[in-house]
Amino acid sequence: MLLNLLFPVLIWMLLLVYWLRHRHSDDHKTYVAINQSFIAGSLSTTLFVFAHLLIITVAQYKSTFALITFELYFIVVVPVFLIPGLMGLIKSNAGQVYYAPLLGRRFRTGR
Repeated sequence: MLLNLLFPVLIWMLLLVYWLRHRHSDDHKTYVAINQSFIAGSLSTTLFVFAHLLIITVAQYKSTFALITFELYFIVVVPVFLIPGLMGLIKSNAGQVYYAPLLGRRFRTGR
């Protein structure tokens, strides 16, 4: 998930393959981790693609609008996904289940 913030579309495709393989895992930790990672990765990739489409339709890449759009993406979107992603990585390495803010509520009650 953390690499998805740097290489959104490429890593999202790898995350999709991993999600398709492990989405019905019997281990609750794996189930929660892969589903939360896939949802968050899909959201961040969608925002990244939306930023590109906005730049293409409004002002092209040779404008300051493109620079400002990506500055806002990296200042606002990346930390919102990076901090919970790092916390989830730390918890999973410790063998614990991590429920991400907003996304994790769905997984607390089970399947």
